[in-house]
Amino acid sequence: MTPDNDLMSAAAAAHEQLRAVRRHLHANPELSGCERETAAYVAAQLRRLGYEPVTGVGGTHGVTAELAGPPGPCVALRADMDALPISEETGLPFASTRPGVMHACGHDAHTAMLLGAAQLLRQRQGELRRPVRFIFQPHEERFPGGAVPLIAAGVLENVASIFGLHISSQLPLGVLGTRPGPFMAGLNDLDIRVIGKGGHAAMPEQCVDPIVTAAQIVLALQSVVSRSLAMTDLAVVSVTRIEAGTADNVIPQDVRMRGTIRTYDPGVQARVCARVREIATGVAAAHGAAVDVRLDPGYPVLVNNPEVTRRACEIAAAIGFDSAKIQTIEPQGGGEDFAYYCQKAPGAFAFLGARVAGDAYPHHHPRFDVDEAALPLGAALLAAYALHAA
Repeated sequence: MTPDNDLMSAAAAAHEQLRAVRRHLHANPELSGCERETAAYVAAQLRRLGYEPVTGVGGTHGVTAELAGPPGPCVALRADMDALPISEETGLPFASTRPGVMHACGHDAHTAMLLGAAQLLRQRQGELRRPVRFIFQPHEERFPGGAVPLIAAGVLENVASIFGLHISSQLPLGVLGTRPGPFMAGLNDLDIRVIGKGGHAAMPEQCVDPIVTAAQIVLALQSVVSRSLAMTDLAVVSVTRIEAGTADNVIPQDVRMRGTIRTYDPGVQARVCARVREIATGVAAAHGAAVDVRLDPGYPVLVNNPEVTRRACEIAAAIGFDSAKIQTIEPQGGGEDFAYYCQKAPGAFAFLGARVAGDAYPHHHPRFDVDEAALPLGAALLAAYALHAA
């Protein structure tokens, strides 16, 4: 496609404004489902740009706006807005002003970039091939997520394709990482309650020890991936929490185990869940205990449409992304409710490198931060996709 260097230049000129928006959002984070002030701020910014935002979409704090173009299906762009229940330790001058709440996953940057794209596209509205729909989504960080009620409210009606970006503190600045097909893991929450028979710790023969049983279940679950799946099937079964007992001299009545199951294929997910249930039940029975196994589904596998993904990468190159920085990366283990959009419309999701020089803390870390030089890159790419998507 024809190079379009003007977008990157216009985005660079708006860098200070993008940074100010991101810093305001970073200092005023709101948890999933509580994004009232964030939504109001986004709506105010959209009105300042000449849009007529719709608020309260789907009974949530979702915000949408439309930019008119030629008749026909529109291009949708999405950013998430919610923060995490984390106490910030960055020491930044614009650090969170709300104890225990932090933008530790970059959603402040996502929102700033989409507002930046809205500004860039307003300036070039006459060049649009399609109308554009901006989706500012709440509640991504906590299942069941904000995508489902927004979709139910019609945000994907008459949509030709949808594109979304996620900042990455692990990729170098300016790297665009994505891949066609399965890209983000599908997941189930693992919740196993082992029910034994409590009693005095000095008389274990009179008890059914749920701690010993739980320990054996944890060990046996390690065979699910290595012995129940083909070598080409990718999966993770992780037990991350074990809760039991209140006294040193008491064998408890039960043990609670929590964790996660993640795969990139619904069939594999079903097989893993079945094996987890079989193993937990069998091991418990061998120890004379009982189990209650819950494997509640979380976000599904995010599957990038190959053609939309290819086009997004092509557009990135056309606006000035170095070809060496447009990379096919490995599938990611995190879950993302952008998956629901991709189930309903052709879509693509990508990571934009924003690693801070020096110590790069991972997402969901109290010292997480992003290189703000990524903001104009993301704004330009989102706008370019809307301008040049087929």
